[in-house]
Amino acid sequence: MNISTFPNLDGKINVLKRYLHILALLQYIPHHENPELWNAGKLADLLSRFDADKPLDDSQVRKYIKEYIENELGIDIDKSRGKKSMSVAEDIDFGTQLMIARIYSNFVIKDTSRDIALSKYIKAVPDRALWLLARIYFAVLEKRMIQIDYTNNYGKKKKEWKICPYYFIFRETNLYLAAYDPEQDITLTLYAERIENLVILDESKSIDWSIPSVERLFETSLSAYKSIKGPENVKIRYSKSASSKIKNLISHINPVINKIDNGNRFEAEFIIDDDIFLCEKLFSFGSDVEIISPPRLRTMMVNMLNSSLKVYKEN
Repeated sequence: MNISTFPNLDGKINVLKRYLHILALLQYIPHHENPELWNAGKLADLLSRFDADKPLDDSQVRKYIKEYIENELGIDIDKSRGKKSMSVAEDIDFGTQLMIARIYSNFVIKDTSRDIALSKYIKAVPDRALWLLARIYFAVLEKRMIQIDYTNNYGKKKKEWKICPYYFIFRETNLYLAAYDPEQDITLTLYAERIENLVILDESKSIDWSIPSVERLFETSLSAYKSIKGPENVKIRYSKSASSKIKNLISHINPVINKIDNGNRFEAEFIIDDDIFLCEKLFSFGSDVEIISPPRLRTMMVNMLNSSLKVYKEN
């Protein structure tokens, strides 16, 4: 079966797209000499140029603002009489803006990482890719355990593994299932495409388990990996030339960063749950980055460097 276009029932997706476009354009007025100023007519003209099949007029724009942005989202638009333009009445708080951006990004951002992850997943299980997503999703809602066969990174298959599912997540270019293993009492992440022979267990075989938010689950992780030993404190030292890239790498785990050597180098301390991934990332920085503590992680990095050097020396 090959569906060339996805049906747009009653234009609901277009309605959502249009009023989010309007909200985004009204969020901010640039502070320069000739800022762009938006009224209903100008917004209708701009949106119609990119959706010529269903052009808008100014009355529809005002309707979108009233019904969807103000009434549904609860965001006030300042459209006072006498003003040259409309704008958001006050700053949109972080939580609301994140919620909106998650949806709006689907319309204005090309997410190649997600496409790669989904492509790998569908190619691996073409006959049941959508079914797996739906069946595990509803198992979570019903709080029912699942039973699976799963092949680990070393090619070993674990059969009839009973786990408590949390949710599917994208991390880097992979799709994972986050879950809890009650027998080992650990939280783990599994490659979705390696899940085989899914069975939804009877409710009588289920246990009660709490599901952490995805933000809390990965608040100390750079990747999808969750250490069995749990997170640990890490300290690294790096050069000024590597500072921007290091900051991009570790910023979301809330590091404490201090300047040293008159600002020519930096030290960062943070708590991290995926130490192996951290070493793999820092490997590419060479002499610009040094792991200071803990000693175990420093030794791990030394071993990685020596192993790679050995290969090149042998050749």
